[in-house]
Amino acid sequence: MLCISAAVCTHNGAAVLGKALRSLAAQTLPAEQFEVLVIDNASTDSTKAIVEEAAMRQPSVRYIFEAKLGLSQARNTAARAVRSPFIAYLDDDAQAEPQWLETLLEAFETLRPAPACVGGLVSLDWTGSAPPAWLPKKFEALYSGLDLGSEGHFLTSPDEYLIGANMAFRVTALLANGGFDQNLGRKGSRLISGEESALLNRFRANGLPLYYAPAAAVSHFVHPRRRNPKWLVSRVYWDGASQPHIDYGRTKSRRFYALQAGRDIKRLLQISGELLAAFLRPDRVKSAETALSLVQRWGRLRTHLALIALGGE
Repeated sequence: MLCISAAVCTHNGAAVLGKALRSLAAQTLPAEQFEVLVIDNASTDSTKAIVEEAAMRQPSVRYIFEAKLGLSQARNTAARAVRSPFIAYLDDDAQAEPQWLETLLEAFETLRPAPACVGGLVSLDWTGSAPPAWLPKKFEALYSGLDLGSEGHFLTSPDEYLIGANMAFRVTALLANGGFDQNLGRKGSRLISGEESALLNRFRANGLPLYYAPAAAVSHFVHPRRRNPKWLVSRVYWDGASQPHIDYGRTKSRRFYALQAGRDIKRLLQISGELLAAFLRPDRVKSAETALSLVQRWGRLRTHLALIALGGE
């Protein structure tokens, strides 16, 4: 009997997809208790051939082509296609530990209150090297790493969150809460994000329990193209641009967004002063953190100005 489904959404990820699928083939959960869905999100590479090869070794692997570009679109397609009560999302550039699915399923079936969402540890795979010296530790989370400690627990603080690279849901709860916002999330090379946080905020607002299970662990590969300051600057900018959509979306008046834009401008001036002070010390770590905070705030201002132009509600 199918108990849980693993979903891997991919866009031109043929170079890394095979490792993700092999990690799912090595799960400790009996093979007849789970299926693997690969949602090919408008890929133009050899993704389909890789999935077909995996399906020859593991008959429970299913291939679904989703022509509309967007990670949120692909994730929602997976949620509607599963044949089990739970869905666990794994990034195409991540590898699940052998006990991943077994741990997630146990959490859903045994914990009380019954969680609507369960996530676990996400370690960053720098392929034998340490994180770059120029990367401020506070921004490592933008590479999709997560460590909330060695003890499993329900998330009670709004500062605690789960990561889409390792996130599982009760399917009925996911669909009843609208799934992933298709205005947010990656679309090809566009780095806008926030769809996971927005969804979990809706869960919290509706009183649905969220649980962190560290033993449900995955490792997340950091691609070489992401190991340079240029990528991080872009990622930080789009993280800032995503934040207003997560906080309140297009639900306020033009006046409200104008006030927020004014606060952004005031904060940009403050951060600029902090950046100058860090340069004059000099403090390389503080300078890097402050410069990235400046970029992030510019992204936030960009979205507020766009929402003003759209007229609010």
